[in-house]
Amino acid sequence: MTIVSLVRGETAAEAVQGAVDAIGGIKKVVKRGDKVFIKPNLVVPLPRESGTVTDPEVVRAVIKLVKEAGASQIMVGDAPVFIYKSRKAFEVTGMKEVVEDEEAEAVYLDEEEYVEVKVPRAKLMNTIKLPKKLLDCDKFITVPKLKTHTMCRVSLAIKNQIGLLSPEEKQIYHRTDIHQKVVDVTLAAKPDLAIVDGLVALEGQGPTYGNALKMGVIIAGEDLVSVDAVASSIMGFDPQEIPHIRLASLQGLGEMDLNKIEVKGASISEVRRYFKRPSADVMGVYPNVEVHVGCACYEGCLAWTRVELDRLGKHGLAEKVGKVNLIVGRDVKLPKEMEGRTYVIGDCAEKYSDRGVFIPGCPAFGILGNIQPSK
Repeated sequence: MTIVSLVRGETAAEAVQGAVDAIGGIKKVVKRGDKVFIKPNLVVPLPRESGTVTDPEVVRAVIKLVKEAGASQIMVGDAPVFIYKSRKAFEVTGMKEVVEDEEAEAVYLDEEEYVEVKVPRAKLMNTIKLPKKLLDCDKFITVPKLKTHTMCRVSLAIKNQIGLLSPEEKQIYHRTDIHQKVVDVTLAAKPDLAIVDGLVALEGQGPTYGNALKMGVIIAGEDLVSVDAVASSIMGFDPQEIPHIRLASLQGLGEMDLNKIEVKGASISEVRRYFKRPSADVMGVYPNVEVHVGCACYEGCLAWTRVELDRLGKHGLAEKVGKVNLIVGRDVKLPKEMEGRTYVIGDCAEKYSDRGVFIPGCPAFGILGNIQPSK
């Protein structure tokens, strides 16, 4: 059986220490003299209270453990979604202060050198580019957030791997094939340890526009698939519902059968909360936003369109944009006349570009931040 710890604690330090001790202690993973790369989830520049980003205090606790194990060098690296910059994310989240306090090195991945590597047993990506500093390290610890995700259902240890990619590659990974691609990235750079920050989680429209939910737990393990299976289960998901967890298990990355995973600490049943589920549905979200959909990818243009709609709602802008029409996908049935502003989203809808503002792409990332209040 693989072992996953599920530990409650009054503080980040207490919970992280307890979770790592329960699986055999940090020295089981990190040896004296090791160079260690720690990857949190800093998807957007938001404070830790948002439930969106890895709590810097959890990372502080991990750094302290790694120091105690005798690591010779400790790096903390990530990059947010491509419309933001790493330095801003490190500052706003409080990660920069923690890294400096602990005398570790902040690695801003959008400024780093990348190296092309072959992916063993890849299904889609035979080669990818990874940060040189990560590849130069002896050990890799991923510290994701416990949260939902519009495209992937959940964002945990396996999904956290996407943040390793260069900004250019990261964009082309976020569409329907994201499930296999995130597994391919894990095949290329498999963490030695996963520590999931579930102190404050995120439910609903994750990874950025959901609702914070206090859980007070840390989940840890060396088997990423088992960690994600346990983490998704305490969120109210059957691990079988999550495509990338299924694929990772089928391709030999770990065990997803909860009957074959020993959970130490709290039990799944006593911690479980049924999280509000994310949705990429775009029709009928706001009465003044009419969406015309043809054949479109659920995890592609539909999901990114929903992220933009969620942004409008989160910032109180939905009613201020006036009458808006969105055209998404191929073979869309359109009325001859449409009132208000029109946005044509994605390469599949290009034939309708004369009907309004065309936002190209597969998927159309340019939709983010594009719909503004009417003047």
